[in-house]
Amino acid sequence: MIKLICPKCMKPVPVADDFTGKEVTCPNCMKAFDAPARYNPAVIAEPTPAPPPVPPAKPPETIAPPTQVPIAPEPRMSPEVPPEKPVPPPGFVLPPPPVAPAPHAAPPGLVLASSASAPTPQMQGYTHAYGITISPKVIVWLPAVLLTITFFCTFFRWTGSYLGGHPVYSQSPWQAIFAGVSRNFALEVNMPGSGAWLDKVASDWALLVPYMLLLMIAAGIAWADRGFRGIDPRRFPPIAGIWPWRKALIGVLASLALILVTAQLMNGFGMERAIRKMVRENPDLAKAREDAAGSPAKLAAVENKEDSELAKYNLEETGWRDLALFCNLLAIVTVFLSIPMEKRGDRPPPRIVLHY
Repeated sequence: MIKLICPKCMKPVPVADDFTGKEVTCPNCMKAFDAPARYNPAVIAEPTPAPPPVPPAKPPETIAPPTQVPIAPEPRMSPEVPPEKPVPPPGFVLPPPPVAPAPHAAPPGLVLASSASAPTPQMQGYTHAYGITISPKVIVWLPAVLLTITFFCTFFRWTGSYLGGHPVYSQSPWQAIFAGVSRNFALEVNMPGSGAWLDKVASDWALLVPYMLLLMIAAGIAWADRGFRGIDPRRFPPIAGIWPWRKALIGVLASLALILVTAQLMNGFGMERAIRKMVRENPDLAKAREDAAGSPAKLAAVENKEDSELAKYNLEETGWRDLALFCNLLAIVTVFLSIPMEKRGDRPPPRIVLHY
């Protein structure tokens, strides 16, 4: 097994020895390229050194008569005559000498680095720095984990009517689809009203069913992206066409799911709407609203009384709802962030530095 670098996407590709010298397909970008043949080095025998040459015999030394070296005459010093400058033609004006541009002033608090200093600018006045490295190995796993946590939160109550910190009536997204409500019969006798609104809880399937489907599909593709990253997608024809766009597809599906559940929460679950409708249709409040028609002060008093009646049910949203929304939003951010992170190749991961 040898490792090559794909010339299309610049990512490492493991290639078996049997495919050397043949055309292979990159499992990351699905582009074909020619794998080089396996190199088998051959050992060349070291040649025998040639015998050193025999130095020639020295001729007999002869004493040569001394020769007289002629003495050159001393040069005469002559005054140097400077060359004459060319005279410009009439009407010609010499251009002014070039002026170097003035350096720009540095912004306040920034110390410019010299040639011998560090390449990164140092912030003046700061004594400490704290950095966070964004690891690509962690980012690519976050969408699948966060979407799974979001789906897990849908099995717990998102809204409820509380008495003394204990839920009396509560509803989860799955219960809202089927118009179901969880009841605490021991505490229900202490709640206001007769509980007739329980028969008027409407189903929220129109928004929550598509939300559940989009969430499950997005989570499934996210886990497939992690589980099948080393498998050639051409072995599975149904997904071979969309596999290069899997990350963008996960982000789009998760975004649509977040939009649907946000619209449902703004409208309220069926349990919340049933309680509000029961308080609004109270005969005493309805009669007081008719008597206060045309008087803004009386209408304000009626609305205040209606809010007081609704406050007796103590409707609250739970932390499971907040956790699901946060994980869904964070999954969208991380899936779109993982796209450029995978294209960085062997470059160091990005880092966020806080100076203080």
